[in-house]
Amino acid sequence: MESKERRLEILEKTAPGTPLREAIDLVVQLGKGGLIVVADRDTVSPLIAAGFELNAPFTPQAVAELSKMDRAVVVDAGLRTILYANAHLAPDPSIPSLETGTRHRAAEQTARQLGCPVIAISEERRRTTIYLGDWKYELQDPLTLLAHASQALLILDRYRAELNELLAELGPLEFERRVFPYHVAVIIQKIAQMLELEEELKRLFVELGVHRELPERQLRGLMRGVREELELVILDFQKDEQKPVEDVIHGILEMSAEDRLSPEAVLRYLGFDEDDLERPLASRGYRLLHKIPRLPMSVIERLVKEFGSVDQIERQGRRQLQRIKGVAEVRARAIKAGLRRFKAGYATNLEGF
Repeated sequence: MESKERRLEILEKTAPGTPLREAIDLVVQLGKGGLIVVADRDTVSPLIAAGFELNAPFTPQAVAELSKMDRAVVVDAGLRTILYANAHLAPDPSIPSLETGTRHRAAEQTARQLGCPVIAISEERRRTTIYLGDWKYELQDPLTLLAHASQALLILDRYRAELNELLAELGPLEFERRVFPYHVAVIIQKIAQMLELEEELKRLFVELGVHRELPERQLRGLMRGVREELELVILDFQKDEQKPVEDVIHGILEMSAEDRLSPEAVLRYLGFDEDDLERPLASRGYRLLHKIPRLPMSVIERLVKEFGSVDQIERQGRRQLQRIKGVAEVRARAIKAGLRRFKAGYATNLEGF
């Protein structure tokens, strides 16, 4: 199976606005079909039984014109040079292929044998198919991709609203020590769904090429603060404080979508076992303290180390808070005011102050 990085690389090269995509679109418009191999000379030359060696500069117009000769056009991996035109490809016929058309069968067998991208453009269906190793993918037109992206962004917007509700409910519970592991698991599950959808959208944006700017801007807005919130929730509630947060996040995101539906499975990555699931948790306070303006993480860490939990920090007077390095009178007042707002249920979601 070809790597995800190589797939994204060829999708990026064939995205709207790129020279290779312009060449593909020109071939489609001509209605003759075509075959484009993207490989260096040493890789592809053993499979070329006949054809013209060109070594001409790569231009979309030249590739389209040369495709009229029916056989393959070979361009180098850097898309700088057209190496061969009217190339008759002779891949190993024993390589399995499910394609019935001559052009697409040759494309699939060549891609499997060489491990390089081969692009087949259908004459009748006017469809473009990319082959890379065992991977096969049909290019989508930008309008279809934009429709998919819009739908995914709407779902992400709903997820963000649901996450904000969960976080708003969590805030007051943290001061009363009425947070249970289930509350934490549901928030982590929701953020994991958002991060997965973000990755899907980023792959779509690779295909969208020059059309990606607006949906990409929407995605940035919808995901603002989400991963940071996940890190802070884990810092607040993970049982093993010494375990790196990134390791916890990596483990959760590597779970299958089905396994992640189980709160118990998610909580195992935070160090909880079955005996812990009915016990209320003390929140350390990283997430809420981080929402107080101009309160550095170094000061937050000292507060948590000294007092242990957000409810204990909230109970301290200003003088007790000022004993902590980095907390003067103004900052102590800001901490007290911020925690009072959070305790009353204000500003505990992603938007904060």
